[in-house]
Amino acid sequence: MNRIGDNLICTGANKEIVQAFAASNVEFVVVGGLAVAWYCPSREVDDMDLLVNPSPANSERIYRALSSFNLNGLERNSFSKAGIQLPLKRHHYADIITPPKDGLTFEEIIRDSIEGNLFNIPVRIPSVAHLIALKKYVITSAEKQINKHLKDIELLQDCAV
Repeated sequence: MNRIGDNLICTGANKEIVQAFAASNVEFVVVGGLAVAWYCPSREVDDMDLLVNPSPANSERIYRALSSFNLNGLERNSFSKAGIQLPLKRHHYADIITPPKDGLTFEEIIRDSIEGNLFNIPVRIPSVAHLIALKKYVITSAEKQINKHLKDIELLQDCAV
């Protein structure tokens, strides 16, 4: 179970990232398995995926938020392009990503999102339709994890009824 009431539950080390993002006013939504678990409590989750707005101003805020994490190669404009993925696997179990180049935009996703909490911090979670669209996009580019994403789509479709 990864949700109690309106609060998502995730690996404790990831709390630092969410707190830093919230304190820096980073524009992001929770995606991946953790977002699926919002709608489908039976979905077990062990990582956290955050989709960020790829605007230059938001990239600057992300840079400031992550500056204390001692990440090599991170620059102020690191997240100002589509299709970026930064795995944070040393002390956390998370990925910071930007929307794909030829998929949904951040604006489309955030506009149709809902509010929830992660570590008791307010966050946005995409709609079921947008999560399915994101999962379908990932299937075309991530062959190693295709079965996991197909199961998530099936689970979302069943839970959305």
